[in-house]
Amino acid sequence: MLIDVNVQADSYRVRIGEGIESFPARLGEYTQHKKIIIVTDSNVASLYASRLSAAAVKEGFEFNLFEIPAGEESKTLDWTGKIYSFLLKNGAERGTPVIALGGGVTGDLAGFAASTFMRGLPFFNVPTTLIAQSDSAVGGKTGVNLKEGKNLVGTFFQPRYVHIDVDVLKTLPEKEFKSGLAEVVKHAVIAGQGFVDFITENAPGIMNKDPEIMEIAVCEFVKIKGGVVEKDEKESGLRKVLNLGHTLGHALEAETGYGKMNHGEGVAVGMVLAAQISAHMGLSGKGLADSIRQLLSLFGLPVNLPAGADISKLVERMYFDKKVSKRKLEFVIPEEIGKIKIGVPVEDSLVEKALNEISL
Repeated sequence: MLIDVNVQADSYRVRIGEGIESFPARLGEYTQHKKIIIVTDSNVASLYASRLSAAAVKEGFEFNLFEIPAGEESKTLDWTGKIYSFLLKNGAERGTPVIALGGGVTGDLAGFAASTFMRGLPFFNVPTTLIAQSDSAVGGKTGVNLKEGKNLVGTFFQPRYVHIDVDVLKTLPEKEFKSGLAEVVKHAVIAGQGFVDFITENAPGIMNKDPEIMEIAVCEFVKIKGGVVEKDEKESGLRKVLNLGHTLGHALEAETGYGKMNHGEGVAVGMVLAAQISAHMGLSGKGLADSIRQLLSLFGLPVNLPAGADISKLVERMYFDKKVSKRKLEFVIPEEIGKIKIGVPVEDSLVEKALNEISL
């Protein structure tokens, strides 16, 4: 399956359904350079780096592999600098392809390094996690974290090509797979009842990582994400709907310590918070939050704050979010399934009230 993402200057293709080994042959359609840099993490390296590298050699590529420690803790300016040094050491030029082989952390970090080194190297993405395949690999957001918050430094830099092999999801740890399911639920809430029905009806197959169902599902996720990005590449308006659940989600990740509560878990709880706020503001019926809770619970995702969460610190942490405007917290708010309101200013007192309601 091929899906075109048509953005203003950097349109590209997403291919879904071919194995990792076929990527180097596809890469040859986009570059004449035979030296390539592969960025991966310590978990993915042991599973897929040798397979991808062997296929690259077969296609006549000379590869250099850069490995980062697995986990959100590697998504930093320090590791970006190490990638820069590796690129210099291995003779990278303006046209040298940088390939991300891994999940969202690898894609964000490698993409950021590629976008800023020599003012931009061609970037390619081979996502291996559900969260990357269904969301982060498409759209061109790159970035790293600061201690104050997530993704506070970054660029918009579209990949040249994205290659998705859904079979690799079979080796994904359950916790990481569920993290991706939070983005699946988010897409469904944004897309409308038809997509909610689809993931509900196919929940057993999705949970079992059935390749046929996952290929169909990932295609739909990419179409939804790609369609939004085409209309608003750099998040000046519509694309902000994709941040549903992320205001609290990012705060939870940072406050609990990166790696302890993963991205999807934070976003899941963040969606419930947004629905609670929506009901209090009279933007939705009270049943919406329950519907979102049920959908998240169907996929084994959390719907409450972790035990012992400090609400005042979470509110303080949310003020580091990029969506803060005029020193007021702004939320992406669901009014109903398929109808999302962006840029909604919310008083701290209401945020605290809703947070207390979802506390364990």
